[in-house]
Amino acid sequence: MATAYEAGLLREEPSRLVEVASGEGAIAARLEEMYARAEHEVCLFDTPPYLAPAGPQVDRQADLLSRGILSRAIYSATGLEDPKILSRAFRMVELGEQARVLPSVPLKLLVVDGCRALLPLTASAAGGYCAVVVWHSAVTEALQKLFELAWQQAAPLGQAVDDGGLSESERTLIRLLAAGMKDEAVARHLGVSLRTLRRRVSELQERLGAASRFQLGMRASQRGWV
Repeated sequence: MATAYEAGLLREEPSRLVEVASGEGAIAARLEEMYARAEHEVCLFDTPPYLAPAGPQVDRQADLLSRGILSRAIYSATGLEDPKILSRAFRMVELGEQARVLPSVPLKLLVVDGCRALLPLTASAAGGYCAVVVWHSAVTEALQKLFELAWQQAAPLGQAVDDGGLSESERTLIRLLAAGMKDEAVARHLGVSLRTLRRRVSELQERLGAASRFQLGMRASQRGWV
């Protein structure tokens, strides 16, 4: 129904397929509406800057998943260096979100059912919060393809399934390394020195017979640790 309506707009008045939302309140209202209208899948690029506290996002996620809607998110590793954002990402995974990580993502983006999208028009809060909503068109199809290409290249961000007797700190370390976070950020999150962190990484490599961090990641993945 919605797709047919939007296709009709494209034929009759293409300009109505794009709507600008200015200000935090207007953007938040559009987000709520798009999540509420989701029927099959929500795809998200998550990267700084952040417009609102994590609470509403977690609530929207829980509602989506309770409705049986697939949710996929690609997080930027730089964003996950913030402990609050990392904690929210792990909470999302616990709720059932499929999450992956890239060193960086090109922009903040929400695509709903492959036919509706919301993305920023300004690169930072300094320019004032402003976003554009795009209804079903070649633009939304291109944005969905962009997400799929990034999804193929991204590394999983998840919880250990078969942890092989890992301690809680080792499980967290494995997950942070899999997210592609820098040593300094991992050490800050764990509350240890760089020297201690690197010693723990070496111990994990020895435990798995891994000659490098890349091998460590591969073997941890094979064992279902990430």
